[in-house]
Amino acid sequence: MYIEMDKNQLAVQFEEKLLDTNRGYNYYVDWSNVTGYSKYSVEIHALDVLINCREDNFYDEFKKLLKKLPCVIELFPFLFALSKKERDIVVKDAELKVIGIEIDSEDYDAFNFNGKKLADAMNEEAIEKYYKFFIDMGLKDLFQNLLEKSVQDYIVGVLVGLDSNGRKNRGGSAFELACEPLIREVCEKYNIEVLTQKQFKYIEKVYGIAVNDVIANRKADFILLSEDKSKCMNIEVNFFNDGGSKPEEIINSYIQRQGALSDVGISFCLLTDGKCWKGTTNQLKVGLDGIKYLMNYNLAKAGMLEEAIRTEFCA
Repeated sequence: MYIEMDKNQLAVQFEEKLLDTNRGYNYYVDWSNVTGYSKYSVEIHALDVLINCREDNFYDEFKKLLKKLPCVIELFPFLFALSKKERDIVVKDAELKVIGIEIDSEDYDAFNFNGKKLADAMNEEAIEKYYKFFIDMGLKDLFQNLLEKSVQDYIVGVLVGLDSNGRKNRGGSAFELACEPLIREVCEKYNIEVLTQKQFKYIEKVYGIAVNDVIANRKADFILLSEDKSKCMNIEVNFFNDGGSKPEEIINSYIQRQGALSDVGISFCLLTDGKCWKGTTNQLKVGLDGIKYLMNYNLAKAGMLEEAIRTEFCA
């Protein structure tokens, strides 16, 4: 029983096994994002016709392709660097705006990639516009000189690269990604619903769980809800590997958060890790005294997380 363990002993265990990294396997690529192109299998294979197409034939093949299959336009945003969110918006019906590169050009060029809308408007002028886009974006050179066999393989590479880079730029969420499977595994065992990255006012609006102005606009890493919505827990997850992090300020901040949540009947758990906690035994004891459920990743995996959830939801 970790919760009833002597705080000095628990602090020592906490310090003994701290993580060197906050990244799990699911940090590097979200494969559900990568497979977003699958509905375009026909268009992908149609684009293969442009691979290694000779200069004197490229325009004719491009024109023929857009006339026969205008919806192939929807695939263009998969061929260059757009985030998933941007791509979804553009393909749905928004314009992609690009600053004009010529001295006498307009301030920007605007392109629509909604296949249904363009199906009836794919005239000579539109084809010329998207052909120029293909050239200016470097896609013509890609198809003529860089691709060898498959547009699909290239798209997979683009999406993997974009998602990997996006995740590396979201370092703060890496530990959340690593902890989420562990949290969900325990919650599934006890039929507990898990919400991620929601403001507390969301549970008031959707589930009728009363919150006050102190916490209403705060965003939670994880909110756990019992099946009948009578019990609620907030789990905050963070990783501090920076020597500049101040354990005392971190602990005091989360003690205050626990108090604000307790006022509206919501329990609290802090899952934190990283070398910042090395040599902070005294501060950890303050945290373990002041925060009912304080643990690192190793303790959470060893059973402390399940013990905390079971105590709050199954008592």
